[in-house]
Amino acid sequence: MLICGCMFSGKTTELLERIRSQGPTQVLVIKHGRDDRYAARKIVAHGQDSQEAWTVWESSEIPDLLKPEHRMVAIDEGHFFDAELPAICKTLAKLNVHVVITSLDLNSWGEPFAVIESVKAVADRCVVREARCNVCNRPASRTQRLTPIIDGQIVGGPEAFEPRCSDCWTPPPEQSVDHA
Repeated sequence: MLICGCMFSGKTTELLERIRSQGPTQVLVIKHGRDDRYAARKIVAHGQDSQEAWTVWESSEIPDLLKPEHRMVAIDEGHFFDAELPAICKTLAKLNVHVVITSLDLNSWGEPFAVIESVKAVADRCVVREARCNVCNRPASRTQRLTPIIDGQIVGGPEAFEPRCSDCWTPPPEQSVDHA
């Protein structure tokens, strides 16, 4: 299952709810090492609700963390992962492990993430969440970059991004990068 949408649409909050609906030892919780916004070893919603997580840099690390009691793998910020993520999802599914991934569906330039497009192709379900535009309060499907990109630093929270509808959104002036 893929839960996607723009920033501040409640993706991580929904993931946390799904994690907590399972037994405490039945879920392997994963975050990417690039996502250091709030905590190094937790997935954290913007409202500060959190859950302990394993931090990995490559999707190939995930199966090594799997234990027999795990019935679900919860992955936050899937857009940070490499092109092997869809294959890892398929491998886990063959082991009867349910995979739930949150991700931005578009980067700050309004472009889809290749890895997430590939995850969509293998996902059994895709939920698209919307936020409210910070300018006009209509449904938002885009993430507006508010601060300049310095030294390739693109990870951030409310100080760097806000949700926008397609009419109020403008791409950043910098050239597009691989990850939003």
